[in-house]
Amino acid sequence: MKICTTWMLGSALLFVAHTTQANQDHLPLVSPLSCLLEPSSDVELSSEVQGIIKEIRVNRGDRVKKGQIVMKLNSTLEVAALNTVKAKLDFANRKVERNADLFRKNLISDNEQDEMLTEKRLAAFQLKEAKVRLSQRQTRSPISGVVIERIKDPGEFVDEQPFLRIATLNPIHAEVVLPAELYGQIVKNQTVNLSPLGADTVYQGKVTIIDPVIDAASNTFAVTVSLNNDAEELSVGVRCQAEFADNHG
Repeated sequence: MKICTTWMLGSALLFVAHTTQANQDHLPLVSPLSCLLEPSSDVELSSEVQGIIKEIRVNRGDRVKKGQIVMKLNSTLEVAALNTVKAKLDFANRKVERNADLFRKNLISDNEQDEMLTEKRLAAFQLKEAKVRLSQRQTRSPISGVVIERIKDPGEFVDEQPFLRIATLNPIHAEVVLPAELYGQIVKNQTVNLSPLGADTVYQGKVTIIDPVIDAASNTFAVTVSLNNDAEELSVGVRCQAEFADNHG
């Protein structure tokens, strides 16, 4: 009798365990998890070359487009060098043109003609170099976004240290840390419901990045969720809650 009771109790517990597992397959993976809204990209701009800032064309809060000039250094010497090389190239072109007829009539030697053409080519190369040096005196934004910090002002010296910080706020990212036992259950492009703390609105995002390594110390891994922010309703630095639905349901 004692053995029979024990067997029945064990069977009942096993049935409950299977039933609970089956029900969980159709429930959300986890309760809402804490997350943090961050820019989808955040870059600190520095200058290719050292120099004194002539002008910074943007201020904190300004929007910038990719490729837009945001800073210029003093470039008096570079402009003068460019003009000098332009004059050399113009002279070399005129010299070749003036002597073209003489060369056809064999009034100048092949060696003299070659020297003139070489002078012209060298001047053209020098012009390209001068233009590159001048272009290095200005910095363009590598992304479209918003200026979130202006570190230096006109008149200050700039080198490899950043002078401006720009962030992309559309799309916006949410970083979520998940327990290791969920690794493999989260997939890219999975829909995530996200709610900023203190707000009633729920936003839908997509998983874009899944950390390939589990952190051994915390037994967790992180995922990045991307959200559309066209309406600019979401702000970076805000805490949020994220819910992942079960893909197997």
